[in-house]
Amino acid sequence: MAPDYLETVSMTTLYDTDFEGQEPLIDGLLYRGAYLLAGSPKVGKSFLMAQLAYHVSMGLPLWGYPVHKGTVLYLALEDDHRRLQGRLYRMFGMDGTNDLLFAIHAKQLGVGLE
Repeated sequence: MAPDYLETVSMTTLYDTDFEGQEPLIDGLLYRGAYLLAGSPKVGKSFLMAQLAYHVSMGLPLWGYPVHKGTVLYLALEDDHRRLQGRLYRMFGMDGTNDLLFAIHAKQLGVGLE
């Protein structure tokens, strides 16, 4: 597709199409997609995201909510591998998974992040 291509759909077509619902990752709490979490420094954003990512990658219930197992890409763009390793070890011990992937560097949108 050309970069200037914009796919459109009419309101009538939108109304006449039966779309399947999206299965949640965590029932009643979280659906597939990209999420940004913002807040003041040192309030636990990274720990919350690591906990969500780990539970989804392992398929473990979280706070009483059923979790559907999936592969997670965690962009830890303010961390290095050593800091990330220490945090994850303190949170989860030695119980690792290949379904939780980390990146500490990423290209920008438009030049490779897609």
